[in-house]
Amino acid sequence: MTIQLRLQELIDALDVSVLEFARKLGERRGEKVYHILHGRLKPSYDTIEKILMAYPQVNADWLLRGEGLMFKILSSPSAAITTEERLRNVEYLLFQLNERMTVLQATNDQLLAELTALVRKGN
Repeated sequence: MTIQLRLQELIDALDVSVLEFARKLGERRGEKVYHILHGRLKPSYDTIEKILMAYPQVNADWLLRGEGLMFKILSSPSAAITTEERLRNVEYLLFQLNERMTVLQATNDQLLAELTALVRKGN
C-alpha cells in the first residue's frame, strides 16, 4: 500500500475532511494534501513530521512503511486511543491479513500449476 493510500486511510479514520486535516498541519488550503493523495506530490519530511506532531496517536512506522498498527497504543491516559481508533487498527490488521492471504493463494495456485506441468512432462 502506498503512502498516499495510507494517508487517505488515516484521514478517513480520523473522520476529518482533507481541508480540516491540512489546516491541522498548518496549511491554509488543502491543495498540498490533495496533491499528495492523488500522487502528484510525495509527502516531504516536514509534512510527515507535521502529521506526527498534529496526530501523536499515529504510528510513524505505519505511516511511513505500512508496518504495524495505524494508531499507537499509548500508556498515558490523556493520550489513550479511542475505541474507534482501536477498531480502525483491527480493520487494518484484517485488511493486511486478507492481502497476504490473496498473495499466498496466488502463489499456491502458481506452484500447483508448475507441479502439474512437471508431472505431465514426467509421464
